[in-house]
Amino acid sequence: MRKSWIVVILTALLLLTISSTVLANSTKRIGVLTLNNDSSYTQFGSIAAETITADLAKLKSCVVVERNELSSVFAEQSFGAKGYIDEATVTELGGILGLNYLLMGSVDCDSVKERGHYYYNKKHKRNEWIDGTQKTTVMLTLKLIDVKNGHIVWSDQSSVTNYNDDINITLAEAAYDSVRKIYKFIPLQGYIIKNDAGQYIIDLGTNHNVTTGDIFEVNSVNSTIHHPVTGELIVMKKNVGELKVTEVFDSICAAKIKDSDDEKAMENIQPGDIVVKKLKKKPRGFLGLGWSGKHDF
Repeated sequence: MRKSWIVVILTALLLLTISSTVLANSTKRIGVLTLNNDSSYTQFGSIAAETITADLAKLKSCVVVERNELSSVFAEQSFGAKGYIDEATVTELGGILGLNYLLMGSVDCDSVKERGHYYYNKKHKRNEWIDGTQKTTVMLTLKLIDVKNGHIVWSDQSSVTNYNDDINITLAEAAYDSVRKIYKFIPLQGYIIKNDAGQYIIDLGTNHNVTTGDIFEVNSVNSTIHHPVTGELIVMKKNVGELKVTEVFDSICAAKIKDSDDEKAMENIQPGDIVVKKLKKKPRGFLGLGWSGKHDF
């Protein structure tokens, strides 16, 4: 009995070591460049980049290079006083900083005062006056560049409109929406390292922004195929269920099958399977109106 427990513990430690090594090797490094400022607001491109950087760091699915480090390289290599570059120089910059991707793009903002007006209230069957409001729109146009070849591997445009005069609030929501989209391209991944009577141990914890109640999608490696031309190893994954986190520690967490009646998941989920953290729903404000302002992932 004692020997069997020793084997279980050693196996779990081995899986943890292997998975941690694989994740360390596969974790992507990203640098966020100052965005081209297409608005009339001073330093808005830099503010937008800082806001995006802060949210990216919360994802824990990638390593975000400090923007001060980027600035130092710009100064040393004379990439430009404005702090942004074109696709032609991303390979050089990425090589210096050991990056996988550079995030670049532009930001625009428009804030106008809408005039007050009458509207017909059907319920009370009368015309009523609405005071003028400030309408603020922020648009982010972003793209991820693979520094190995300068190719665009992801791009998106997010536009958010709020009825207030604080452009930073609108920018924060636009950045939050964009980062959620980036997460789908670079999600937080880990491994199941142990199954203890239906309680699954995952090698992700509070250090990876995992919290109780988080949902993980479980993918099992079904088969592998060698591409006959490129020689690339293509991994065929199959979704086998979902796990819900019940307890969290620094570097690991415990989870159970989300649907206790999911017999397929009970049968197929095994140690060594890959897990991907699903994003939380975008927090809504009071009575579900608007964004709550919380940057939850």
